[in-house]
Amino acid sequence: MTIRKLVSVGVASVILSFGVQVNASSGWELEAISKSTGYSVHGQKGSANQFGLLKHSNTCGADELYISWASDSANIWSLAGQKVSLAADFDGVALDIPLEVISIRPLKGNQHQVIFGHSFANPELLALMTAAGSVNLMMTSSDIAQYFTVTGDNFPLQGFTQARSKALTRCESQSG
Repeated sequence: MTIRKLVSVGVASVILSFGVQVNASSGWELEAISKSTGYSVHGQKGSANQFGLLKHSNTCGADELYISWASDSANIWSLAGQKVSLAADFDGVALDIPLEVISIRPLKGNQHQVIFGHSFANPELLALMTAAGSVNLMMTSSDIAQYFTVTGDNFPLQGFTQARSKALTRCESQSG
């Protein structure tokens, strides 16, 4: 059975900094981002690809989705600020995730890190992430996929609940 849901949309921004491993077996990392806290996991096809969420200080109950993806396209800059939709499959439950390209950062050579965000996870999505073993993300639109060599990746969700709990604890300590 396939279910299609849209994730609630919100506004925020992200710049990733350093990561601390939450649990070596799960692969989830906790990231201090000023007074915000990110928690993410790397994809199986590209170590530069990440699936994660952010908790912003003073709004620690909310979780903003962010996805980081590697690109080697010289034309990647034309995606800046664009609204996109990525297809997600959580162990057979499919949905489209509306996102916005909020940051493009040059790495080395022609490599770039593209950050997608500005979408908050609703309770149904959080429950789905807790129950699923993994999420497969795909760039199904050729308008987006043309900028990426790897257009799909799988992200393990084991350890998500523990990472979210640690992110909440850090977020609450930064609030106030």
